[in-house]
Amino acid sequence: MAERLTVGIDVGGTKTAAVLLSGTGEVLATVTEPTDRSHSPRQCADHAVALTEGLLRTAGRPRDALGAVGVGLPGLIAPDRTFRDSIILPAWRNVDFGACLEPRLNLPVVVDNDATMAALGHLAGLPERHRPSCLVCLTLGTGVGGAVLLHGVPMRGPDGTAGQIGHTTVDPTGRPCACGATGCLNAYASGTAITSRYLELRAEARSGDDGGQDTAPGAVSLKESLRRQDPSARRALDEAVRALVVSISGVVNVLNPELVVLGGGVADLGPSLTDPVQAGVARRSFPAPARRVRVCRAAHGSLTGAMGAAVTAAGPEGAGRGDPP
Repeated sequence: MAERLTVGIDVGGTKTAAVLLSGTGEVLATVTEPTDRSHSPRQCADHAVALTEGLLRTAGRPRDALGAVGVGLPGLIAPDRTFRDSIILPAWRNVDFGACLEPRLNLPVVVDNDATMAALGHLAGLPERHRPSCLVCLTLGTGVGGAVLLHGVPMRGPDGTAGQIGHTTVDPTGRPCACGATGCLNAYASGTAITSRYLELRAEARSGDDGGQDTAPGAVSLKESLRRQDPSARRALDEAVRALVVSISGVVNVLNPELVVLGGGVADLGPSLTDPVQAGVARRSFPAPARRVRVCRAAHGSLTGAMGAAVTAAGPEGAGRGDPP
């Protein structure tokens, strides 16, 4: 039987990652490129075709070996898989992206929310005996996406909005969020929010010491600034951690998950993020679920969403089999 390859594409607010998987789940090629958020759905579909063809060339595999493509998009996905809307791609409204991409590839295309794809990507990396009955995933990137898997199946809700933990309230009178509400987790723990707060704090520090710091705001990454023990970076991250602890503790009390997965660019901070979140959740949640839950970084790093999209595209044999009622 001919090998059946799948491609997974994860469209983020800043970067688009894509991966080519073999029929046995081996990674054959990967690519990451900047996301152009001004692109229309048609332009995004053309980009997806170019990424797919580039992956096949890199791996030296023929076009007819490709069986399906999965795409994770940063926005609300209706139960019929229509892209409803998004604060990341605000010009997109009620887009059937699968119908846009399928004719270009002449292949089946599966579309889902990017955080859902990331959750499925993490699950696919776990041995069957270690797969949790409930997994919660937060993607901390340009925005904060969220997804919940129950026995490996995405929880969607009748309107497709279930799992949007990024828009749970952590401070009712807090910062404005791009969704129009105030005090959302998204306004504190997204990469955009943390960077903005860090630069604000650095500017305050520079004005307080008459410009004595020799590094301009933004010239050093948050991760590097944390390594240098920059107090502004530490405070910005601490504020994000507090918001994550408040939100995740509520989810732990309600859903009793075994695993909370943190993905997206902020999760690249590793233990300096996951350790204080784990400790805070342990203090704030009910004792029994707090002892059970584990907070960890997404299994495949920045490629976890693309991996989930590729595995989902593989169909019944992949981690994304089935839909909830």
